[in-house]
Amino acid sequence: MNNVTEEQTQHELIRAFVRVAPLLKNLTHDDITIGIYDTEKLIINIPGNTFSLNVSPGDPLMEGDIVTNAIRNNTTLSAVVPKELFGFPLAARAIPLHDEQGRVIGGVGMGTSLEKANKLFEMAESFSAIVEQTTASIGEISQSVSHLTDRVNDVTNEMKDVSSSAQQIGKISAVVKEISDQSNMLGLNAAIEAARAGEVGRGFSVVADEIRKLATSSKENVDQINGITKNIQELLLRLNHAFSDIYTLTDTQSGAIQEFSATIQEISIKAEELAQVAEETLFSKENNQ
Repeated sequence: MNNVTEEQTQHELIRAFVRVAPLLKNLTHDDITIGIYDTEKLIINIPGNTFSLNVSPGDPLMEGDIVTNAIRNNTTLSAVVPKELFGFPLAARAIPLHDEQGRVIGGVGMGTSLEKANKLFEMAESFSAIVEQTTASIGEISQSVSHLTDRVNDVTNEMKDVSSSAQQIGKISAVVKEISDQSNMLGLNAAIEAARAGEVGRGFSVVADEIRKLATSSKENVDQINGITKNIQELLLRLNHAFSDIYTLTDTQSGAIQEFSATIQEISIKAEELAQVAEETLFSKENNQ
């Protein structure tokens, strides 16, 4: 009976809002909660589809609440309630209600859940951070590949110098071999002359034999040097081919990394745009205050 009396004493504007409040949710796709107040307490609260403010009819006006401030200051207010208060961010708006003489008789508050927008904003920021880290990693890889390419070029040039030196060794070996052949011929001629000289030329014959032995030994060493030099040149040739393949591979990878880096940059731009849109969505209510 008291409830009926209390309802009858309410201003008709407040009673009208109480009747239409459940229908207002059907006018928007947002997940909203609506509260109708008189100057002292909550009359009715329509909870959101996925959240509730844990208030009940009859609860007194809360100090610092946006509806309380709108009623007491006789002004329309908007604010974004941080998620620390209710567990999720809430875009709130409140208006005072007036009677025919302009006196404040109550207020209406509406809250819109920004949980989805907040999640989108957090995901966009996280995605942007991942893209930024990926970009940095790609930059480091690109620098490593570039450094590897430079080192391959340096080693290839050094190999050319070694190959040139090996060719010089081959030329020197050819000269030494020629000297060895000539020395062997001189030793042979000396031995013949020593034989003709008989007893007098015996000492010279010993010298001639030593010259021939030295020439033979020199020739054998030259042959070994030539064989080693040839092997070195063949190894250098194979290494040169291998490094050429590495250079081609690193050059191809460098191009691919540049293309991938450009793609990452485009993704980074889109991620920043997504974060900006999410931020604008999240704080649009506050910006319209």
